[in-house]
Amino acid sequence: MKRDSHKSHAPAPAGVVARKKDGLSHTRGHKKCPACIGSNVLLVSSDKNIAREKFEPAASIWMAHRRNSFLKDTTHFMNEYYIRQLAKFFGPMRLCDINAGNMREYQDARRRNCLILDNKETHPWKHAAGNSIVNHELCCLAQILEHAKLWGKIRPYYFPLPTKKWSPREILNEEDEQQLFSIAASHPEAQLAYWVACITNNTTAAGCELRGLRLKHIFLREGKDISEIYIPEDAVKNDSRPRKIALNRTAKWAVEQCYKRALRVGCCQPDHYLFPFRINRKTWDPSRPGSRWFLRKSWEKLREATGFTNLKPHDLRHQCITRMLERGVDPETVRAIAGHVTEQMMQYYSHIRIQAKHAAVMAIELSERDQAKPGLRAMRRSA
Repeated sequence: MKRDSHKSHAPAPAGVVARKKDGLSHTRGHKKCPACIGSNVLLVSSDKNIAREKFEPAASIWMAHRRNSFLKDTTHFMNEYYIRQLAKFFGPMRLCDINAGNMREYQDARRRNCLILDNKETHPWKHAAGNSIVNHELCCLAQILEHAKLWGKIRPYYFPLPTKKWSPREILNEEDEQQLFSIAASHPEAQLAYWVACITNNTTAAGCELRGLRLKHIFLREGKDISEIYIPEDAVKNDSRPRKIALNRTAKWAVEQCYKRALRVGCCQPDHYLFPFRINRKTWDPSRPGSRWFLRKSWEKLREATGFTNLKPHDLRHQCITRMLERGVDPETVRAIAGHVTEQMMQYYSHIRIQAKHAAVMAIELSERDQAKPGLRAMRRSA
């Protein structure tokens, strides 16, 4: 089993190239930065007539500019997806001809997956989209229009579709939590889901964070030395999420099981993924991360066996945050472990912590019979 033998993830010293994109390198402080200079040249050469370009060529120019920035590859991937969907409606239109009415028509057509062309009803998208997806796509369009200096005249008349506000996940009580893990531990078909649940419930790491873990990000140490996992930059949604997380005994055991599984399916190099991509029943590609659905079958078995039919893997991240706050862990320490936690989420979890504290003081309150004793009555009157 691999031990702690990898290089540390220390930041580069000042003045050193921060990141490369398309052959151009940004420098810290951006002094005489070749990437920024190249970006300016691109803007000067492309912005002159971009407003009169049709949507798809204009979007290509905008993407070329964006690729020369510090944005993550996942952001570029999603922008390309949004542009493909937008092109099915705005493709033949010039940017300068797009107005707020067109955007409202897109909202309606995209949600219903229904577009009338030449008096014929068509279904250009694979399926209808929810409000949040439509808003993301039109946000991408707004950025393209902003780049062409056209968004200012449209902004006052554009209204995003309403979306559901953040709502807290269901938090299991101690009895349900114990039942969940005791049943899952003895169910062989839910073995992988059980290991992942143990990791998330004790580290807050879930979803894309676990899929982005490579063998070089696992630090398993012997004896009293602290074991850790490192959540890398390319596995998280924002810059506040890359972090090292110390492992308690349960999390260390679960990570060890997942590590042994990775070795069994062919992972052996530091850059191989802890949860590799499954090609077929007996073949894995260690150089690719597991798909978003790598846990689905095992998790369904876990839910069937335990009876928690609505439980999602991400719920255990919230479970872990709540338990830390209930046990008096400082909120800043919680953020250091969990990464990005919005203020709204923290306020809710803090409320849960207050409820736990109230239950604790209520548990030590004297019974009515004891309070009826003369000495206690006098003490209560004096108080």
